[in-house]
Amino acid sequence: MAKIWGTGIIEFRGDAKQPKIEKALEKALGSLGYEQSYKGKAPPEEESEEPRVKVDILDNGEGILAIRVGEDQVVRDLARLVSEDTKVPLLVLLTAAHLFHRRSVQVKCRKWEVNGGQLAELPVMGHHDADISDIEHNELRQIDNAMNSRLSDVVDSFTRAEGTQGFKVKKVFRYKREIKSIKFSSPRIERLMTTLERCESFEVVVEGEQHIVKLVLSGGAKSLSYVKAEEVVELEKALEGRPELLRRRIE
Repeated sequence: MAKIWGTGIIEFRGDAKQPKIEKALEKALGSLGYEQSYKGKAPPEEESEEPRVKVDILDNGEGILAIRVGEDQVVRDLARLVSEDTKVPLLVLLTAAHLFHRRSVQVKCRKWEVNGGQLAELPVMGHHDADISDIEHNELRQIDNAMNSRLSDVVDSFTRAEGTQGFKVKKVFRYKREIKSIKFSSPRIERLMTTLERCESFEVVVEGEQHIVKLVLSGGAKSLSYVKAEEVVELEKALEGRPELLRRRIE
């Protein structure tokens, strides 16, 4: 499976004040399994050695506020919850880079309108996307730094064309993800759960005597996974307490 880096910006398209946004942000991330480890007006003097998600509240000085999230996986779920809480429509800009076979990288930019928790994807000019095939051996030694540097160039171009300019950081947060670990009976079911975490939508159906997990993946591609009845029980247990995944389930 490809390794993925990403970042997203959630812009507020209506009247929203920073205290209200901050409250909605903290509430939403808490419900999604993220625990706050830092909050301040500037980044911490020393970053934790453990992985932390960087989250910023931004202000462009002309009444437009935004949330910037330093990963792609949580952005759309966060936008849904914040829009529902604040009752303000949003614009979401998402950029993700996928590393395949340690050398080939694909960068994809996507855009949504969010209103009352409902997402509507908007078209994006194809020239924002990129294929990067020149990852150097020395970059592979520090791949996270190398990829974040390359990704920032695409993000800058994308946000200049599709988003609001002039944002400055007003509040800085760090979050760690606290998801209850589930021990699956096989690596295959563990991989399926990882795919569920990144899919657009999914459903679990029974056709004849066969249980099937049907997934819609990023970009609209569809996938089928045939599972046993006892494996469905495992997946259902893993989905408990995961509201962001249950929202993607088609009943």
